[in-house]
Amino acid sequence: MHKIVFSFLLVCLFNMSVAQEQTPNKASSQKGQAIFTIGYGAPSIIRAYLKYKTTRDQITVHGSGPFIAKAEYMVSNKFGIGINGSYSRSRVSWQDFGYDTLQNSYRLFEFGIKAYEISGTFRCNYHFMQRKKIDMYAGLAMGYGLIHMWSYTKAHTTKFSIVYDFPRPLSLECTWGMRYFPTKRFGLYTEAGIGKSWILFQKYFLPEALIQGGLVYKL
Repeated sequence: MHKIVFSFLLVCLFNMSVAQEQTPNKASSQKGQAIFTIGYGAPSIIRAYLKYKTTRDQITVHGSGPFIAKAEYMVSNKFGIGINGSYSRSRVSWQDFGYDTLQNSYRLFEFGIKAYEISGTFRCNYHFMQRKKIDMYAGLAMGYGLIHMWSYTKAHTTKFSIVYDFPRPLSLECTWGMRYFPTKRFGLYTEAGIGKSWILFQKYFLPEALIQGGLVYKL
């Protein structure tokens, strides 16, 4: 499904860029401008993997994100620098037996693990094609993040307490994107590539947010 949606977006954006190329105009993004975006990325590889490898009678997977916010400053008509931030949360739950102090018997209770992820990166963009309403670019980013996990249970007397933070996860980005401005200030954007990824324990690479999209505002 994601591949179909992404292919459709690419076709639409390509057609718009071709139409704009027929009548060159003032560039959509210029030196000295500040550009702000908010968006949503998909998929979460961890949640998708857990859903694929398990059934709902084993575990239930919930979550949202990554939510992505960006700020970019155009240092020239071709290059921009900025900062990106992302946030996502996940919950994995299952049923297990615990003692019910009200019924004085053992029954099934919910157990689970919750987590949230925060990342911040410094990014550089190269804007290789610009028209009046179209801005095509590619960029790289690097930074750090926080992945915090903790366990929980709704059982009355059973103890299930674990808290864990991944040691200094490195966050990387490498995407190609396009912005479309139907108005002077407001627009839409879409990006494809490694929108958010993690390097855990300095050796495990975990990509996420391979497709993203959202809103753009420029000053």
